[in-house]
Amino acid sequence: MSLPQSPLDSLPNELLDQIIAHLSTSPPSPARLHQPPTPRITTSCTRHLKNLSRTSARLRALVCPRLFSHACFDIQDVAQFLAFLSRLDLSRYVISIVAKGVDSPDQREDPFWWRPVLDCIDPLRVTVLAPPPFIAAMLDTQIMDGHSWAFEVPFHILQLEQTARLHPPAGVPAVEQPSSLLQTRAWSSLAFNESSSLKAYNHYEYFMFQVPSLFNKWGTVASIRPLPERLPLSRSLSSLTSFRYTAVFPFYNHVKLVLDAVGLMTNLRSFGVQLAPCRNDKITELEQRGSMDPSDPWMEIATGYSLIAHAVKHLGNNANLVEFSTYDYEFDALRPELSSILEDTLDNSDWVHNGHGTWTRRLAGDGDWGKQSAVEGHSLTSVYNVL
Repeated sequence: MSLPQSPLDSLPNELLDQIIAHLSTSPPSPARLHQPPTPRITTSCTRHLKNLSRTSARLRALVCPRLFSHACFDIQDVAQFLAFLSRLDLSRYVISIVAKGVDSPDQREDPFWWRPVLDCIDPLRVTVLAPPPFIAAMLDTQIMDGHSWAFEVPFHILQLEQTARLHPPAGVPAVEQPSSLLQTRAWSSLAFNESSSLKAYNHYEYFMFQVPSLFNKWGTVASIRPLPERLPLSRSLSSLTSFRYTAVFPFYNHVKLVLDAVGLMTNLRSFGVQLAPCRNDKITELEQRGSMDPSDPWMEIATGYSLIAHAVKHLGNNANLVEFSTYDYEFDALRPELSSILEDTLDNSDWVHNGHGTWTRRLAGDGDWGKQSAVEGHSLTSVYNVL
């Protein structure tokens, strides 16, 4: 005996697609980009699409393109992930991916995992959560990680975005494969989360330690290496128009290296920074049980922002930068000091502050552009405040 058709199954595909679109939600990873890096970056409590896909074969076929538009996988499982996409013909629907790696001595992973992935799909956004040396290797960089024991940072987060999907032609010979993930697309946005340096403050002369980060290498190349050595990195970074940097209590000398690397982003228009813990992050309470001087991390932030303010002014005068945002401005304890540091440097120039941590540079002949961009910046800062 056949079962009666449900009212939902009686609807045409066009109406079902509208229902599916209504149930679709944004992926959780962008909202957690500025939080401490953790494998839970993709964890979501919302399972509406997954539950709907289980109701019938017809609905599953309609739901799958949206259900897997934002995909996540472990780097060790790349082959299985691609086989799954191929079997269900889903490759063209994937618009963002999150790849998670561990790369431990007992479980080595391929830093070129992205080659077969980007040969099959063309996402607008690629997010990678992995140990610092592994992320550096993906970008054809070797970092000094001899001081990793002092920082105890298991993961960094790298996020790259492009404005349009421009999948390259198939069948590129292996000899022509790029050696860096940066070279695979004309990426317009880079976001990087270096986690926290707070544990290192428990050691004597903590400022002598080098953060295990690719920005140590990039900053060194930018500041002291001859032009022939800077050019390849500069070319890789030249398409970027937006850069967001997150690091909890970085040393000011490391912030200087980050800013040196930013100088190679010659087309950068938007720059955002977060150097303090997120709201409700208890990291300071946990680490201050050790031997650190509790004032040291905050002094490093203040000095770091002083360097940032002058770099922003320089990039506005000599490059293309038109917007700067600090997500720490919503931190009540930091706001007075940040206001003093940033406003002393930027407010007497062409930069306009919207009162909520975003400065925009007024361009000659642009009329109200600065005012409009300031409003947009306020919106962005408000979003991160809510998150």
